[in-house]
Amino acid sequence: MASSPGAVVDEKQSLLQIKRAWGDPAQLASWGAGDGISHCNWTYVSCDPAGRVTTLALPNVTLTGVVPTAIGGLAGLKVLNLYNTSVGGGFPAFVYNCTGITHIDLAHNQLHGELPADISRLGESLTYLALDHNNFTGEIPAAVSKLKNLRYLALNENQLTGTIPPELGELTNLETLKLENNPFGPGMLPESFRNLRKLRCIWVANCNLTGEIPDYVTEMPEMEWLDLSINGFTGSIPPEIWNLQKLQYLYLYINNLSGNIVVNGAIRATSLIELDVSANQLSGTIPESFGSLSNLSLLNLDQNNFSGEIPSSIAQLPSLTFLWLFNNNFTGALPAELGKQTPLLRDIQVDDNNFSGPIPAGICDHQKLWVFTASGNRLNGSIPDSLGTCRTLIWLQLADNELYGEVPAALWTETKLLNLLLQNNGQLTGTLPKKLYWNLTTLYLDNNRFSGPLPVVAARLQKFHISNNLITGSIPAELVTGMPQLQELKLAGNLLSGVIP
Repeated sequence: MASSPGAVVDEKQSLLQIKRAWGDPAQLASWGAGDGISHCNWTYVSCDPAGRVTTLALPNVTLTGVVPTAIGGLAGLKVLNLYNTSVGGGFPAFVYNCTGITHIDLAHNQLHGELPADISRLGESLTYLALDHNNFTGEIPAAVSKLKNLRYLALNENQLTGTIPPELGELTNLETLKLENNPFGPGMLPESFRNLRKLRCIWVANCNLTGEIPDYVTEMPEMEWLDLSINGFTGSIPPEIWNLQKLQYLYLYINNLSGNIVVNGAIRATSLIELDVSANQLSGTIPESFGSLSNLSLLNLDQNNFSGEIPSSIAQLPSLTFLWLFNNNFTGALPAELGKQTPLLRDIQVDDNNFSGPIPAGICDHQKLWVFTASGNRLNGSIPDSLGTCRTLIWLQLADNELYGEVPAALWTETKLLNLLLQNNGQLTGTLPKKLYWNLTTLYLDNNRFSGPLPVVAARLQKFHISNNLITGSIPAELVTGMPQLQELKLAGNLLSGVIP
């Protein structure tokens, strides 16, 4: 049904009022009063066939001032998107006048004040409400639960207090719920959330949550993203969580979880891409069934009490990119196949465990490795030549092990290393070239058996520790000009002679 000419004029006037309220910004130069161009052709505006404005979308357009009240005059508005526009002021309750609105995005702005107790007046047409990354205060109003058709609700990154209201469990159409990083008081995930059977994403990190992980989270068949990190959850990880077939991202890090990771039968969460349970009190071994997670890119178990050996199947995961196991009690050798069957492997951190045996020879076979840190173990043998020719390597940390033999000469000149830490191995040998790779900023070689003269050129080197070795000759005068950024130099306990330049 066509709108009356007067109604269309009113729509145009409302848009011009909005433009004036924002100070006639250059971005709205196409919004004109008398140029004959329909307001439906103005930038950031869409209309229905009758000429009523249905969409006002200005994401990432920097504006000034508050959300203009004239938006409430756009009675047919369906979509309001002011994402990342820098607008301020309180919650724009005049949007209640847009009775058929379905999508509101006011995220990443400077809105403040409390959310209104009658927020349910936004209406049951609303399916998307994003108020995240603002400065809203007070409690989440229970009336949010009356927005029965909400599929997306984001209130994260505000200053909301109180606890998570159990009434949110009435939003049975909800697919995404984001509440993370609010200063809530201590509380538990509401029991009513077991009604949210359509949830695909629940993000409640850093919400001061306590108690055990509710069993109902393992009964949400659509769950893809589950983030309960940075809370006070206790108890063990529910074994049934590994049956969520659509689960792709599981973040449980920085809690007080304990006990073993138990997988009953074959793991069914084979869609997992990222798994992070770091910084808890978990123990036991890595389940052998983790080796069947062919989509797994991140495995982060660091800062726990895990023990035993790394299952050899982990070294054959085709998508593995990040393997972080540091600060545990792992033993045995690093899997001999590590690097050979993992073509995307970029970052391995296994420091401060009880690993022994050699460094896997093929660890950089695919030339993708950026970081390998394994300090504080009992690794032995020599540093494989493949690390010396690893063109992508920027960080190599092998301090406090039992490595011996000559360091590959290419390590000094052919890699892109920023940081090389080999101190406290005792028996590493070899000589350093006169000129080190230009990118090197930190070089720690203390307490080994390196010999020969000091290098004289290392353009970006800031920290050079080589005390307690077999370095001979004099301290070259060129060292001052060849290492212009040098801040720390430790040479004690060598066989140097002559005068200090």
